[in-house]
Amino acid sequence: MDNNLEQMLRISKATVKANKFLNKTVDRVNVDAVLDTVDVLNKNISPVFCGVKNTKAVRKKYINNLFKHKKYIWHTIDSMADGGRSIDIRLNNPLTGKLMTGSSSATAINVLYGINDVGICSDGGGSVLAPALSLNLYSIMANGMGLKANYSKISTDGIDFTAGIGVISYSLNLAKNCIYDMGNIQSTNLNNEISKLKIAVPCIGDIILPNGKDMREGLNDTVYYMKQNNIEIHEERFPNFNDREDSIIRVNELLLKYDILITLEGPIDLEGLGDSVFGNMGSFAKGLQNRSGKYLVKIANMVNATAVTIPVGEIASGIVMLAREGIDNGVRLINIAEKLSDKNLMPKLYIDYFKKSYLRRNNDLIFNIDGDEN
Repeated sequence: MDNNLEQMLRISKATVKANKFLNKTVDRVNVDAVLDTVDVLNKNISPVFCGVKNTKAVRKKYINNLFKHKKYIWHTIDSMADGGRSIDIRLNNPLTGKLMTGSSSATAINVLYGINDVGICSDGGGSVLAPALSLNLYSIMANGMGLKANYSKISTDGIDFTAGIGVISYSLNLAKNCIYDMGNIQSTNLNNEISKLKIAVPCIGDIILPNGKDMREGLNDTVYYMKQNNIEIHEERFPNFNDREDSIIRVNELLLKYDILITLEGPIDLEGLGDSVFGNMGSFAKGLQNRSGKYLVKIANMVNATAVTIPVGEIASGIVMLAREGIDNGVRLINIAEKLSDKNLMPKLYIDYFKKSYLRRNNDLIFNIDGDEN
């Protein structure tokens, strides 16, 4: 199929689906998106379809910076979870059937279904990273690279923070380009410095995931890859992440010693429910909250870091990589994350069912002309 024809098919079907999702995951659809796509294609540029979370935390200057690059099509305004909660009680996770994760959950779902290529959203205590992980998508949260709201808030568990801005996508490369374009960040090649990085992972037995697996053992392939590339890897005691304030203190200590911290997280909100409002309702609820599969994602923004999620082949799970504040630190993190992402590809059925769902016919009965006439 001719690429221009395929792109027009894609935006047309994506807009149909976006309208079906109105008042669910979509607050508003750009009715001019198809016309904007034609304008981009006439310049022989591949369009990138965008959704933006409906929150003032996503500053207009970032959106203006993005659309100076004539390849982005603003397609949807995405809904936000009520009160910015870390679960969205209106939506179900299309993979697990459980309650959807994070106040940016709608943005993540719109990417999963191919309505948008990238979703731009905010993260206070995991609202970019956790929804992405819960749907096995890539994400970058770029507080550490200077992309953040211009006001502070208090989290549901009483911590003062400034929301970071991030991107969710099925492509780490698309997410990276979107972050760089929003922040006017030069994609400096710092690959030659990757071998100088000091990276920390949890010790064996330090953290047991909700599925019963040891987090460190789940990172064996990642650690092997790092060592093969002469990257310095250290095992450290990580916090248990049950208390967010204590976890922030310990992670800040680790970031004084190491350039990057790596965890394996998930399954997100499958065995438990990682929400502070819920977890505040007694010891039983607190126990379920602690089985949410969320670790670094809960505090990455609160330590002013840059963080990346890389999906793995396990349901609602992925690698989380976190770097201390600084643009160069963020660029190095993304560079090494891109190398790891090549080794963690999602199953074809997952891609066909969700991202490429626009190619699937509905075959509604009333329009079906291939039925048995006898």
